[in-house]
Amino acid sequence: LVTPTTMKIVNLISGKDLGGPKQTFLHYSDNLRQLGHQVTSVIRPGAQLKALLEQRSLDYLTLDYPRTRLPLLKTIAVSRLRDLFTQQNPDLVMVHKPIDAELVRAALPTHCQLILILHSYTALGIKAADVLVCVSPVLAEFARQQGYKGPLVVIPNLVELHPIEPNFRPLQATPVIATMGILRRTKGQDILLQAAAILRRRNIKFKLVIAGKGRWHSKVNKWIKRFDLDAITQRLDWVSNHDRDDFIDAMDIFCLPSRNETFGMVVIEAMARKRLVVATRCGGPQGIIAHQENGLLCEINAESLADSLAQALTLKAEDYQSMCEAAYRTARDQYSPSVVRQQIAAMLKQYVMPT
Repeated sequence: LVTPTTMKIVNLISGKDLGGPKQTFLHYSDNLRQLGHQVTSVIRPGAQLKALLEQRSLDYLTLDYPRTRLPLLKTIAVSRLRDLFTQQNPDLVMVHKPIDAELVRAALPTHCQLILILHSYTALGIKAADVLVCVSPVLAEFARQQGYKGPLVVIPNLVELHPIEPNFRPLQATPVIATMGILRRTKGQDILLQAAAILRRRNIKFKLVIAGKGRWHSKVNKWIKRFDLDAITQRLDWVSNHDRDDFIDAMDIFCLPSRNETFGMVVIEAMARKRLVVATRCGGPQGIIAHQENGLLCEINAESLADSLAQALTLKAEDYQSMCEAAYRTARDQYSPSVVRQQIAAMLKQYVMPT
């Protein structure tokens, strides 16, 4: 076990996109450094994270290795990881995918500990971790059900707050409902579009914005036409970190229509901008949203989602403001960097740096 208060930490992630786990990876590198540790971020060549790490002046290396359990390729991956650890001589390695936990465990120096930040319902590989950090209670329950018996801590994802508290804005004359996510079945864009069609039939006035990329790109565009939503729907690609606040500020209601979410990073991003969130009861959001206090929850079907969106669109002005203000307080008090950073520090002190 490590005894110094300052550690050499390798924070490693595979994958090249900028989804939720990549954002959390970036936050860990930043906040571990703010806690006084020497952090080296390890990413794959071509990862979009490179620019974000450079913006924050975070030390990083690129490492290409096969992400597989096939014996020959696994041997290559372990060899490359072992060379990295020999060079870096870390006290602690953090990974964000179970497959990486399995590969890192095989390459890890004997004195070094391994923490896995679990973002998904993936069991294979979780037992390789010395400490498991789950981003939500539902994931922690899943991990225990899958037989993980080691130290387990729930630490949520965080949202970076603007230094100036955003102003509340009443509902616009034609309210904007927006969503953002990878275009695939899990994210439920089809449920949202069916709900939007129901709202149209009820003669409820609104505009719809759907942002994201993915394998459902053509399907989403076809459904927009099929449900006769072309005139009120705007399609955007993935919204960059730089443009995220402007995207959220332009909406009145953020909708998360997912079938399954382990957390829901964009939920707290919207709440941090004083926007009302309507989300399905799909896992993670149920630990964030208190129904009818700081947002609205509904069942995972178009009729229930349409009812909740209709409720949001027809709220009394004071009730709408009350929920938006409560949403902001939730983001500030539970998911801000200072709050989550202290949870990370407490976890390290308890499991990695015992006195």
